[in-house]
Amino acid sequence: MKKEIFKIHAFERSIALKLLDSLQGRATITSNMWTSSNQKRGYMAVTTHYIDGNWNLQSRILR
Repeated sequence: MKKEIFKIHAFERSIALKLLDSLQGRATITSNMWTSSNQKRGYMAVTTHYIDGNWNLQSRILR
């Protein structure tokens, strides 16, 4: 199971890097952190935002 998780991570990472490399402009990166009230666990999401070739705002969670 652990190997499969690392394979998925490597695959998703390669897709994200290709996407960011293909951008003609700039991208911003934001983070959002929160805690679960019933489990007392912390979470964080890292997101990139950019304008595509059609001038539409795009957002992708970086995994």
